[in-house]
Amino acid sequence: MTTNTNRRNFILHGLIASTAAFTPPLRAQEVDNKLPKKSVSEPTSRRRIRQTHDLKLVTEFVSAAHRDIDKVKEMVAEDNKLVFASVDTGNVGMGDWETALNGAAHTGRRNIALFLLSQGARIDAFCAAMLGYRSVILELLNAAPATATIKGPHGLTLLYHTAIGGDVAIAQALKPLLPPNAPDFNQALSAAARGGHLKMTEWLLANGVSNVDAPDGFKKTPLKIALEKGFSDVATVESAGSVQDGR
Repeated sequence: MTTNTNRRNFILHGLIASTAAFTPPLRAQEVDNKLPKKSVSEPTSRRRIRQTHDLKLVTEFVSAAHRDIDKVKEMVAEDNKLVFASVDTGNVGMGDWETALNGAAHTGRRNIALFLLSQGARIDAFCAAMLGYRSVILELLNAAPATATIKGPHGLTLLYHTAIGGDVAIAQALKPLLPPNAPDFNQALSAAARGGHLKMTEWLLANGVSNVDAPDGFKKTPLKIALEKGFSDVATVESAGSVQDGR
């Protein structure tokens, strides 16, 4: 009995060994076919990207928000989703994105900004500073002090937007958060002149302006801006500042 069992085991093991010896190895392709396939993400084809707005239309809308409230209202009436749109203006290289609200904010167009907000535009720190929303800015600076040095469209600073709005208290809150001799003060002086804000002009001259005649993006000095806009009191102060500055 024991002899027969051993013989059967010997034969069985021999069959297994011989089968393994004569079974050809799987080719690489066959192994690959047996493995689970991994999904490979491919870049989205441009044909599948749905363009929601014509670039020229968005550019026209953002441009209008710098100066023309009637045009803005007309375009919003036709398509209110334009309040969310932005365009890369390219004025400071690639990535200078600007919305209509951004345009209204840095030009001091309070009426346009308020209209856009009423239509659902998303407020940001720059717009809030221009509108003089002091509590909003103070809370934001307390929560995130680095906000003071973040630049908006065209490289315009938070102090610039504050200056064109004319709220000296916000400017005072920004000052300790800015680097010594920051160019923000020179840039903001043009904004104060553009807005005709005498108190802001005086504060800037006393609190950080190092170049009274620093030109803006249009190559205009604060004094020239004030004179062109008929803000004689601001022009007088800036003229005096130029004399004291040795220019």
